[in-house]
Amino acid sequence: MTYERSYEYLEARLLNHLDEHQIAKIRSAYQTAEKAHTGQLRDEGTPYIIHPLRVAVSLVDELQIYSPRLVCSALLHDVIEDSPTTREELASLFGEDVAQIVWLLTKFEDVSLADYLAAIEAARETGAPIVKLCDRLDNLRFLGHSPRADKRERYIRTTEAYYLPMAKRINSYLHAELHRSLEEVRTGLK
Repeated sequence: MTYERSYEYLEARLLNHLDEHQIAKIRSAYQTAEKAHTGQLRDEGTPYIIHPLRVAVSLVDELQIYSPRLVCSALLHDVIEDSPTTREELASLFGEDVAQIVWLLTKFEDVSLADYLAAIEAARETGAPIVKLCDRLDNLRFLGHSPRADKRERYIRTTEAYYLPMAKRINSYLHAELHRSLEEVRTGLK
């Protein structure tokens, strides 16, 4: 599986499923995320925007989810957390439904991981849990490239304790992929 996809790849995958207005909204979400993440790098040294793009591609390629709301949310999922962009700005640009999902996916320091994920799962009807699980899956797939041993260990622990059980309740494919990716990370650490 190739993980380095361009925005053009994502758009091409959506063309047969969405109308021009929906594609334009997704393009705008990508541009907003790209601007918000300008200058930010992932641990593996890649531009940060590649991560939300891969999360969106996972929705489309692996789950056959073509919902403009969820694809936009995937692209924007770290924008509030990592930039000055506000929920209100996202609501005015992309609608309250997208802003609500991005808000749910925003991890605030004063909220425990258990409470954060419980709130996401409680909002199952929004689609936020699927986006969050695709986000964790992408993080796991590239965790072996992180130079930070503490981060690798933390992601292994939290995936086992929280994300695998959540995925088991939400989506069997994502559960299997998280499990497989977790085993790959463990093998790579040996």
